[in-house]
Amino acid sequence: MKIVRVTWHDALAVAMWCKHSEPMAAQVCVTVGFLVAEDAAHVMIAATVSEDEYIAGQQIPRAMIQAMDEIGG
Repeated sequence: MKIVRVTWHDALAVAMWCKHSEPMAAQVCVTVGFLVAEDAAHVMIAATVSEDEYIAGQQIPRAMIQAMDEIGG
């Protein structure tokens, strides 16, 4: 199973009062983990895997991915 590093843009929710003049900043994230599933629209990265299961999965839309690189080999 591949281990990958995914650099991606996240959405941001703000639950506090903000000034209209405050600039927006890109929320760039980096996720490292096991590539457990992928299709044309998404990838699923997991922190821990067993023979036939995984836990702590994170589904990332491909449209938000800047780069995905395999680690090791």
